[in-house]
Amino acid sequence: MSKRSLTFLVVCAGALLAFASGCSKRETTPAASGPDGAPPKKILHFGNGSEPQDLDPQILTGVPEHHLMNALFEGLVSPDPEDKGVPQPGVAERWEISPDGLVYTFHLRADAHWTDGQPVTAQDFVASYRRMLTPSLGADYAYMLFHLDGAEDFYRGLITDFAQTGCKALDDHTLQLKLRQPAPFLLNAMQHYAWFPVPVHVVEKFGGLDRKGTDWTRLENFVGNGPFRLKAWRPNQHLIAERSPTYWDRARVKLDEIHFYPIELAETEERMFRTGQLHVTNEVPLTKIAVYRRDLPEALKLEPWCGVYFYR
Repeated sequence: MSKRSLTFLVVCAGALLAFASGCSKRETTPAASGPDGAPPKKILHFGNGSEPQDLDPQILTGVPEHHLMNALFEGLVSPDPEDKGVPQPGVAERWEISPDGLVYTFHLRADAHWTDGQPVTAQDFVASYRRMLTPSLGADYAYMLFHLDGAEDFYRGLITDFAQTGCKALDDHTLQLKLRQPAPFLLNAMQHYAWFPVPVHVVEKFGGLDRKGTDWTRLENFVGNGPFRLKAWRPNQHLIAERSPTYWDRARVKLDEIHFYPIELAETEERMFRTGQLHVTNEVPLTKIAVYRRDLPEALKLEPWCGVYFYR
């Protein structure tokens, strides 16, 4: 556990490092003092590219949404900040894999909670995965769960009883997943928000589990289980996430708030970064890369991106 860290704070740490290294060469926005002379809040101003489609991790597909999901939700595992290819405990504090690589048994933390105080249980994961695989929901990433035995058959209507799939809650804090064939990369794949749980007890109140675009993701109704909780959301202006008091590892969350800004134009976002309005931007206009390499190399971070393009 000594190497475990929050998925989103890995990004934030790198962003703040770049920000700090560039402070001497560009203006920065001073932090506001807290009430009664208290230390100023630790706020990360994050350029997030565009307005999120929604805050429902089971219907999203975008990179801006990915950043938000990593702040507001947590899955069974999280990436290691030093080696992102090595999954570390998340909601699951430990797990066992059967010798044939087909059965994964996850042991969930007793102190994992939703932001409304309800415990995160194995049943939440089972119900979330059932929702993800329900055809009427139309989840674009449903196929990512097809590694589970019977999952694709359930999605295609060949079986109607979800209990026939390889997803079972053995008790409140033990989740068993049986695969249709070995998938050595499964734990890495589970770092994607398609495998995150949703607060089923909340989703059910607002239109049912098999519908998208319901009111459960509105500010006044939203519930998550991540290191941050939703504080404010003004479409096309900003979304603010604040440190969650119910998160199991809250003592290690160093930021008080993250302010996400939907900025469509890369040129605008880069200008806001350069003038200190943003601490991190995820995209740099191609014409500015050479300038940053020459004048501010510490603030420029180029990383490989795994993706597939096809041309027709």
